[in-house]
Amino acid sequence: MIPTEEITYTRQEAEALVARWSDTVLRIGYTWTGSAQDAQDISQTVLLKLLTSPRRFTVPGEERAWVIRVAVNCCKDWKRSAWNRRRVPLENAPEAAVHMPDLEDSPVLQAVQALPEKYRQAVYLRYYEEYELGEIAELMGVKVPQVSTYLCRGRAKLKTMLGGAYETDCV
Repeated sequence: MIPTEEITYTRQEAEALVARWSDTVLRIGYTWTGSAQDAQDISQTVLLKLLTSPRRFTVPGEERAWVIRVAVNCCKDWKRSAWNRRRVPLENAPEAAVHMPDLEDSPVLQAVQALPEKYRQAVYLRYYEEYELGEIAELMGVKVPQVSTYLCRGRAKLKTMLGGAYETDCV
């Protein structure tokens, strides 16, 4: 997450901080991610946090410890992120590609597409994309119990629409 506060340093101070810490943070990011692009993203996040932090460090060791701790925490956040867990290297993309059947070939998919939008989104994210309830809630901008309600109602509508043909695995 990128901080939205204003930069609390002068231009010269900010440039000095970036010059001092960018290589260190980039190396930490690369060590964790193995990707220069991901390391640059993490480096940008850490440096923005540093520049927008109201803290002023009087002892250089404190500043170094803070920057490294923030960099490691950002790397941990990156490792836990849904985007990172679901991505596939380009070399493996053909094996990971999913063939989406035509609507005519799949009555279940037709029924899912016919659901009201909130139910369709919840059902699709849960059963086709395999997101967890908390992730779906965040994506949809609602609370977890609301997602559970959407899923329950969506499954009930699917059962009615499919006429019980797919009794236990309707989605």
